[in-house]
Amino acid sequence: MKGIKILGTGLCRGDSRISNFDLTERMDTSDEWIRTKTGIVSRYYAETMTNGDMASKAARAAMISSCADEVDLVIVCTFTPDYATPSVACSVAGSLGLSDGVCCLDLNGACSGFVYGMNAAAAMLAGGEFKRALVIGSERISPLLDPRERGTSVLFGDGAGAVVLESDPGGTFYMAAGTMPDEHVLYCDRFDPAIMMKGQEVYRFAVSRVPENIENLLDKASLRVSDIDMFVLHQANIRIIESIAKQLGIPEGKCFVNIDRQGNTSAASIPIAIAEMDAAGMLRHGMRIVASGFGAGLTYGSMLFTF
Repeated sequence: MKGIKILGTGLCRGDSRISNFDLTERMDTSDEWIRTKTGIVSRYYAETMTNGDMASKAARAAMISSCADEVDLVIVCTFTPDYATPSVACSVAGSLGLSDGVCCLDLNGACSGFVYGMNAAAAMLAGGEFKRALVIGSERISPLLDPRERGTSVLFGDGAGAVVLESDPGGTFYMAAGTMPDEHVLYCDRFDPAIMMKGQEVYRFAVSRVPENIENLLDKASLRVSDIDMFVLHQANIRIIESIAKQLGIPEGKCFVNIDRQGNTSAASIPIAIAEMDAAGMLRHGMRIVASGFGAGLTYGSMLFTF
């Protein structure tokens, strides 16, 4: 077990709020259809900001929240980098003025990315080579949306969330993950970039694999659903969230939801949710939190940590 301590959180939304009514002017859809099918009312697009801009703003907020003046590891979880190379993490390090000894890398795990990034950071911190890490989920998805694919395009938004963490032998960190390989259910071509998704297949995958994955995670920790203070499920679709929560018997007040105002921000959805809860005073020291991501690949992963 690799124990961690979260020192601070931060977030950044895209600079333009896009309501369902705004989308009706761009594609053949309606507010009622979007609300009924997805639970989304609005989302944010980064119309004048880059992925690096959002990641840096969220990171700076997390650094201020943590009272940390330096980190030596930066991991950015994203499938929408500004460049093929260099990494968004390098952009963040430059924007924050971090020392030249910082290790920077991007990780592409799609909507599971932040969970994978947290596990990578926890392992690297536990190894003793690094003291403090900045893990960021950041996505600028709006340029990849095809208005002709309304079932997909209405879902996504832009944003970033970040946490600063240290290794803590007295803390808790468990992870359970897996992949059901499929390149054609949810994908984005590199040279003809537009997100394509078979929604019903994604739904069936999520509601079957994720509850099982969370149960495996809790078994590792010898805990039950009732022992967990808060669940943060990837904000993909309200029907998926509700189905997973019902199968696991998660009480309504223990399953955080912000998809109505944020949309699906892929790797950013979990850290944005954590930062929102932290800012609202919903998180207390010692709380057990389970977060679960699932998406393209088809990947899935869940983590348990104490705040």
